[in-house]
This record gives sequence, C-alpha cells and structure tokens, in this order.
Amino acid sequence: GVPVNSRVSSKIQQLLNTLKRPKRPPLKEFFVDDFEELLEVQQPDPNQPKPEGNQMNVLKGEPLGVVTNWPPSLLAALQCWGTTQPKAPCLTALDTTGKAVYTLTYGR
Repeated sequence: GVPVNSRVSSKIQQLLNTLKRPKRPPLKEFFVDDFEELLEVQQPDPNQPKPEGNQMNVLKGEPLGVVTNWPPSLLAALQCWGTTQPKAPCLTALDTTGKAVYTLTYGR
C-alpha cells in the first residue's frame, strides 16, 4: 500500500458537499394541488355587459394570382410591399354595414 492522508482540505470538502447535493429540488416543491379549485364553476357576473349586434363573418377577397417571384414569407412580402408602396392601404376594418371604419397603411 500507498499511505493515505485522511485529511482533506476544506475547499475540496466544500466542493464534494456541493456535488453531493441534488441538482434540482424535488418535484413536490413545484406541484400545487389545485384540483378543488378546478372543480368550482365560476358563475358569470350579472353586471357584465351583453354582446350586441349581429355576428361578424369573414369576407373572402379576390383570389391571388400565381406569381413565380413571390417573397419566401409573409413578413418578407409585407416588408417588400411596404418599402415599394408607402402609404398604400394594407388592412381595412369594416363596420356592420360594410363601410370602411379604419384603414391601416404601410409606412417607411
């Protein structure tokens, strides 16, 4: 045998103790049992305003033509169109009668 020195420096002992500790806290510290709260049904507020008017529907626009040099993504297409056509309308919101209410335009 090789003589073994049983005395270990405090720095090495501290490192060993750090390595022995679990790296993650146990799962039960993160788990919150809220099953009882999920079973409770919340009653709607009677003072909450009721929806008014007709239900809105999506309008279909003109079909897109087939173009071979389209940009690779929608974001690239918007950026390209916005830089070449500033102040052109890009989005229009309509009211229930079909009248344009808001128009969003491209900008530089």
